[in-house]
Amino acid sequence: MKIAIRADGGTKMGMGHIMRTLVLAKELIKQNNEVFYICRIDLTSRAMYREEFQHKFLSDEIKEMCISDIYKNGIEKLISEGFKVCFVRENHLIEDISIISADLLITDSYDVDENYFDKTKAMFNKTAYIDDMNLYKFNLDFLINQNIDAEDFDYKVNDSTKLILGAKYIMIRDEFRNLSPKSIKSKACDIILTVGGADPFHITDKILSWIKNLDYNFHVVVGPSFDKSEVLESYKNDKIKLYYNANMHMLMKKCDVAISACGSTLYELAVCGVPTIGIIIADNQLGIGEKLNNMGVIKNLGWYDKINREDFINNLNELISDYELRKIMAKRASSIIDGKGAERIAKILCEKF
Repeated sequence: MKIAIRADGGTKMGMGHIMRTLVLAKELIKQNNEVFYICRIDLTSRAMYREEFQHKFLSDEIKEMCISDIYKNGIEKLISEGFKVCFVRENHLIEDISIISADLLITDSYDVDENYFDKTKAMFNKTAYIDDMNLYKFNLDFLINQNIDAEDFDYKVNDSTKLILGAKYIMIRDEFRNLSPKSIKSKACDIILTVGGADPFHITDKILSWIKNLDYNFHVVVGPSFDKSEVLESYKNDKIKLYYNANMHMLMKKCDVAISACGSTLYELAVCGVPTIGIIIADNQLGIGEKLNNMGVIKNLGWYDKINREDFINNLNELISDYELRKIMAKRASSIIDGKGAERIAKILCEKF
C-alpha cells in the first residue's frame, strides 16, 4: 500500500508532528507499505512548482530559495531518516495535494479545517487524522488520538469512522520500548530540562535564570528548532550542561527528575520511570497535563506564563527531597504504556485494504 503522511516541523511549530509520525511511518514500512511525506514550503508561484519539488533531492540553491526555517528543520529530519518528501505550497495546499497519488493519506497538522477533511476524503481511497484537541466534525476513515485523555472527548465523526483512541495507541520510539524498571535513588541530583524541539517563548532561558544557583546537576536539551540558542550558552557551568543533539533515551535513563513541557515527551519520560514536573506551553497539552497530574504520574504546574520563580523552586525541591513520592510516581508512570501503540495503529490502518 502507498501511504502519504502530511506533517510539518520547524522553528515556530516545533517538531512534535514530525517525530510522532516518524514512529508510525517506520512501523508502516515494517508492515510492507510504501511511505512518503507531504510537507509545506514557502513557494507561492505555480510556475516554479515543478516536478522537481516533489522529490527529496533538491539543490542547495532551491532549498535556500523556497524552504525557510518555518519548515526547514522538519524536512531535513525526514530526509535524514531516508523518506521521500513531496512538497506543497503553503497557500495552495489542497490544490497541490490533489495531484499526489496514494492509497491512504495520514494528516498530523493543526493547519486544517472541515473543508480540508471533506476535500481530501474525496481525493484518496482512505484518510486518517492524528488529533489532539477535537475541534471539528471529522469526515475521514480513521481518527487517531494517542493521548491519555483521548477517551474523554466526544468526537463528531461519520458512522463508518474508526476511532483509535487512548494510551494503548501511544507511539513510542524503538529505544523506549521494553525498558527495565528504573532504580530510584534516595538522593536525586540529576535533572533533565526539556521543552521540545522548539522554544518560541524562551521558557528554557527563563527556567535557567531561576535554577542557575541551585546545587543540582541540570541537563538541558536544546531542540533543533530553538531560536537564539546562543543565549543559553551563558548559563553553562559545572552544574548546567547543554545538549544540542541529545540522546534522549540515555539522558532520561541517567536523570532522577525531569522538568518537561506536557507534550509527547511526557510519554517517553513515563516509560523511563522519571518523576516529572510538567509545564503547559500549548493548548493541546492542557488535557494531557491535567490527566497525568490527576493520575499521580506527574506534578503539573500549569501554564508556563502563570508560574513564578518561588513556586517553581518550591515544587522542584519538594519532589527531589521526597524519595517515597518519586518511587510512587515512577511506578505509576512506567505502567501506563506498553510500547506497542504504533504497531496497533499500523495494523488497523492496513487491515481494510
